Amino acid sequence: MREDPPNPQINVSKIPVGGGIAGAFVVVASMAIFLIGLPVLRYMFPAAVVLGCVVALVLHFIRHETPGASWILADKKK
Repeated sequence: MREDPPNPQINVSKIPVGGGIAGAFVVVASMAIFLIGLPVLRYMFPAAVVLGCVVALVLHFIRHETPGASWILADKKK
């Protein structure tokens, strides 16, 4: 029995996408595809955006209070 010939497929990890407008376009297009294809994501996406903004604000203000300080503190018990 002979083997089936390999099927050519698009490998997303091999597509070069940098920052800037091209990267933003790829992100927006990917999000649109997923939001159209999986209806349950239409409800979860806004909640994820709000939660992400809250986490970003918390991290911003925590980091803003101690600029340049290490995130991992040394043990002071000796």
